[in-house]
Amino acid sequence: MASLLYLVLLIFTTVPGNGCVRTSKNISQPRGGSVTIPCHYDYIYIHHVKYWCKGYMWSSCSTMVRTDTPQWKGDVSIADDPDQRVFYVTMRNLKEEDSGWYWCGVEINGAVDDGASLYLTVTPAYLGVKTESWISALRGESVTIPCVYEMRYKHHVKYWCKGFR
Repeated sequence: MASLLYLVLLIFTTVPGNGCVRTSKNISQPRGGSVTIPCHYDYIYIHHVKYWCKGYMWSSCSTMVRTDTPQWKGDVSIADDPDQRVFYVTMRNLKEEDSGWYWCGVEINGAVDDGASLYLTVTPAYLGVKTESWISALRGESVTIPCVYEMRYKHHVKYWCKGFR
């Protein structure tokens, strides 16, 4: 019985995405636009290096930006807010080839890193107004919801309401 418990603990402490890092699951944005993705983490990771990588498999994803190196690389940036226990990744000038699996990662020295994945879809274009269909946030914290609109609506009044269409 003790060996079974050890095996279960080993599995849950070495598999990325074990609950200490959280993010949205699916995000869709238009080509040419930008997206800022919040990656929430537990207090035990406040002083750890955070990073953003692309790839379907956690073990072989390609790191794009990290918090311990220059935090801008091309059109991708990363910023950590340890007071709120969240780091933000911003991708600008999105291209359709940016579509794919990404990981919010936290480096764990001497152990398997922790992370959470999401799928980004870059669409050919958008019509009218577009926003996220699902946003994650922690209770008591603020949340930013992007509302992207076509230039023809630049001088129109914008408003936010709750409910169904």
